[in-house]
Amino acid sequence: MALERETLHEHFGDLWPIHNHGFTSLLVLCRELCDGDLDQVLILSAIGTRTLMNRRTAGLSYTEFRKGHRPAGVSRHINLQSIADGTGIPRETVRRKINSLIERGWVRKNRDNTIEVTPKAVTDLAPATQATFDYLHDVGNAVLDIVAASGKQSADHPGTKKDG
Repeated sequence: MALERETLHEHFGDLWPIHNHGFTSLLVLCRELCDGDLDQVLILSAIGTRTLMNRRTAGLSYTEFRKGHRPAGVSRHINLQSIADGTGIPRETVRRKINSLIERGWVRKNRDNTIEVTPKAVTDLAPATQATFDYLHDVGNAVLDIVAASGKQSADHPGTKKDG
């Protein structure tokens, strides 16, 4: 069963408070972990997006991820310019933030000037990952409730469009 965007729009009042609370809580925690610097959070996210791109991590559990397991061919490194281009953060600011993240031991610069996240970042940022799981769990359950309600409503009123 596919979820129609229109269904989410119709149930905005059910979904928005759950999303807003969870997303705000996640941002506050990420900001705290990065000493008040949300640009560092965005930069780490950009690195992570590139490192684990194209969803080639299907089947990878969080336990395996924390142990450093990565499917072959998944990891692609990113450079300062690509981070700046992808985030809209000026290149010089990215350079300074990367240096700060290197000092924390959360990223390293390779010989080819590409950047990658370290195992220390995975460990130190585990609370943010757990908060992400909590957020996804809560939003996912809210969406499932909406889908269930939409399906029941369609069954109760023949002739109405059923999602999917």
